[in-house]
Amino acid sequence: MKYWIETFGCQMNVLDSEIMAGLLTKMGYEKAKSPEEADIILINTCTVRQKPDEKVFAYLGEFAKLKQRKPRLILGVTGCMAQREGDIIKARAPYVDLLLGPRSVHRLPDLIRMVQEQRRFAEYLDLYDDPVSPDLIVRNSDIFAYITVIHGCNKKCTFCVVPTARGPEKSVPPDIILEQVRQLVDMGYREIILLGQNVNAYGHDLRWDEGRGARDGRIDLAWLLERIDEITAPAKVRVRFTTNHPNHMTDRLIDAMANLESVCEHIHLPVQSGDNEVLRRMWRGYTVERYLSIVEKLRAKIPNIAIATDVIVGFPGETEEQFRNTLRLMGQVEFDQAFMFAFSPRPNTLAATFPDQVPEPVKKRRLQELIALQNQIQQRKNERGVGQVVEVLVEGPSEKNPQKLSGRTRTNKTVVFEGSPELRGKLVLVRTIKAYLWGFEGELVGVRKEEMERDLLPLMSSEL
Repeated sequence: MKYWIETFGCQMNVLDSEIMAGLLTKMGYEKAKSPEEADIILINTCTVRQKPDEKVFAYLGEFAKLKQRKPRLILGVTGCMAQREGDIIKARAPYVDLLLGPRSVHRLPDLIRMVQEQRRFAEYLDLYDDPVSPDLIVRNSDIFAYITVIHGCNKKCTFCVVPTARGPEKSVPPDIILEQVRQLVDMGYREIILLGQNVNAYGHDLRWDEGRGARDGRIDLAWLLERIDEITAPAKVRVRFTTNHPNHMTDRLIDAMANLESVCEHIHLPVQSGDNEVLRRMWRGYTVERYLSIVEKLRAKIPNIAIATDVIVGFPGETEEQFRNTLRLMGQVEFDQAFMFAFSPRPNTLAATFPDQVPEPVKKRRLQELIALQNQIQQRKNERGVGQVVEVLVEGPSEKNPQKLSGRTRTNKTVVFEGSPELRGKLVLVRTIKAYLWGFEGELVGVRKEEMERDLLPLMSSEL
């Protein structure tokens, strides 16, 4: 028996798919080489914007044809769209066998058995059903791994569906996280990414005694990073965390980023708009001035930090001048990367009911202008980085040119260079020689001394 999983959306969805793959493997299934040979097909969905929703139904239409040829094929929809739009899915795609919410992925085996044994539709969509993820995860990479540290979201941004798709915030107890970190380090992973809708809100819902030794009895992300660094720094394992909310970007967290060896000089900090009135209507809870002060603190403590962001244009009521304010902010901050979108009204969100919706042609024009500006900024910033020697974690052959290796810097910039395939998974030093919008072309300078020592350890052990 074989399975196939299509994954849309964020890194949390990627991890959820890895967990589901692990559960299916435990049930005796193998990963199929294509949907056509699968006995179970799962679509793990995102519903933040309208386009992914439309894509899901397009995929379901294709899989429905496959189901006609294979009547016992189990077709399931999981993730945020299943949670929020289950009734719509059942109406438009009655051939779907199961629906599973993102807070209940561990229920997948039960639903599959229900469909197989009773030949009936099954669903589980509990926003509060949030146990520890199973240990058996089929990860997509053997170099970097995700760990969810906080589930859900307590914010009420008027444009966002996440709170109704993933439920309220719930921090994972630190002991559980630290044990996962130890396991990943022992397994040889080189980079660990901590996940949460608002990852820097971690710990606010935990009791002080769950943190054993937390400063002032406070458990927060800064404290957690310190504990993780004790495990990862000696092993030369990188640590990242995403996504962050400006309201939880504390001085304690900035200091931790600056002082901890394993924590990378890179942060994703969505601004969403460069206009205070638009931010107010979004219910973001901060001002442009507050956001800029955070950027100033980050760059003062971590001069080489790379800052990525999210931006929405065409939010209801956004005037041309307010859009220009966003352009001015982009030019002032000079983000290293930006994920830019035209406002997409989502069902059952407050912003979708606002009367002053911006016309689609205006939204598209503003988005194109914003992208053009950011591309200029990004190219210019990367050009300033030419000639530097940077640390690169080698991920393997480049997708566009398999004759070369590809990896990422601590600031999350892609670097492509010539080198031996044996360097995969190693930390190497590369000199950047040419800048592109996506990153750099470089030349190998050398392998870090620590990497050489890691390679020698197995040999020394066998000789002993």
